[in-house]
Amino acid sequence: MTVLLNRIKARMTIHAHRRTRRLLDGDYSSVFHGHSLDFDDLRDYIPGDEVRDIDWKVTARHTEPLVKRYVAHRRHILGLVVDTSRNFDAVTSAGADKRHLAILMAGMVGYLAVRHADDVMLIHGHANHTTASPRKGSEAHLEHLLQQILAETGTTSPGSINTQLQWITSHINHRMLLVVISDQAPLGPEAEATIRRLRAQHEVLWITITDADLAGLPAASAPFDVARPDHGLPTSVMTKPEVRQEFALAEAARRQQRNDLLAKLGIAHIEIDHPKSALGRLHTLLLRHRRGPS
Repeated sequence: MTVLLNRIKARMTIHAHRRTRRLLDGDYSSVFHGHSLDFDDLRDYIPGDEVRDIDWKVTARHTEPLVKRYVAHRRHILGLVVDTSRNFDAVTSAGADKRHLAILMAGMVGYLAVRHADDVMLIHGHANHTTASPRKGSEAHLEHLLQQILAETGTTSPGSINTQLQWITSHINHRMLLVVISDQAPLGPEAEATIRRLRAQHEVLWITITDADLAGLPAASAPFDVARPDHGLPTSVMTKPEVRQEFALAEAARRQQRNDLLAKLGIAHIEIDHPKSALGRLHTLLLRHRRGPS
């Protein structure tokens, strides 16, 4: 049974108007579409589309401009690269479950791929190990991949998305669309070098699931590592305004470094903290990728 996928499909149906769902389909198609491909159908014009793609004859019979959409001959491969470590057994800055939000984002992108007859595979793991699934194009297979992400709940292993990215550079030779789903862990020089190599061969999109804002907790709170509850921050530390301010500034600097790095490498990137914004953020991600580096 496709339990997780059915919930995701229901969310996409309930929370998205038909126009929004068409836009998502068009956004996904545009990742691989080019002008040398065969004409497929028409869709609504979106600001940023090529003017030469507008079908002026059909547009003349409608109130809004329509653009031509093209389809590729070959089947593409979507690689979902997901951090499934203990880092995701926590909540986001908006209080949402990080693992379930990662499953939602992976499921929505995967469902778009399956709808377009593309294959989907999952590359996931933690700092010390990477697991990769076969690639298939069915809803049952996508459900199996989502269940694998869920099954990692309770793992004690720390995360490092660079471990999964390096695995891809060593084991994957064919071109793919890689959608990376990680949290706000730092991206250092080693990760930058790995991403640069991947960017040269693959289409890469990046989804960051935000971390809880520890500096925003009440002063009486004592944040601690959920995997090591005996290692916490003393309440006396977080009650000091200067410490809280320094912590907030350090977190902001780390976030900016991450955003700047991905922008420098030409990687379309979004942050997300709650399921209610999932559809809109996914549309933004695909649109940013289509428009290219700004």
